[in-house]
Amino acid sequence: MANNRIVYQNWIVDMGYDPGERTAGTGSRRPPGQGISLHSPAAAALTDEDILGFAEQAARVVLVREKVDAALTQLADEEREFVVRFYFMGESYRRISEKSGRAVHKLEALHKRCLRILRKELVPFVQEMYRLRPAVKRDCPICRSPHLVAINRLIRDRDKSSTWKPVLKVLREKYGLYIASPQLLIGHEKYH
Repeated sequence: MANNRIVYQNWIVDMGYDPGERTAGTGSRRPPGQGISLHSPAAAALTDEDILGFAEQAARVVLVREKVDAALTQLADEEREFVVRFYFMGESYRRISEKSGRAVHKLEALHKRCLRILRKELVPFVQEMYRLRPAVKRDCPICRSPHLVAINRLIRDRDKSSTWKPVLKVLREKYGLYIASPQLLIGHEKYH
């Protein structure tokens, strides 16, 4: 919070985790809609379709929260602590830096790493849940190649004790890919 107003952080806050939702003593989450009375005058105006829509929405929220919680377990302790402080508690880089003793640029790198891991964990679920098609990475010449499977096998099975020079030579001679430096191959292997 900044100046006693809530600051929107991102979708993780809305769908994933809210420390205020833990019930006292048990540590478990409250069921969706707890505190809403169906006997109130406002509830009398609700139709059966409205109630079913609320139930479906509540079930969807519970499913999303479970997936986000599962994705958060994939983070290391320091990464999870950063995500909780930054997204769920609204702390700034500077404040987290003061409390943890880590430099701000280190926290920025930690933040990028956390988002990469969470994205990797949550992309299949988000694509399925919202019926999205995966974005094709067109900026990578290896991903654009019609020989992608063979090239991935070549990169995976290379001799890790030698340089990338033999792989670059095969890519150039066999597949017609002219890659000047191994950084592109390393990035492709790591992120694609």
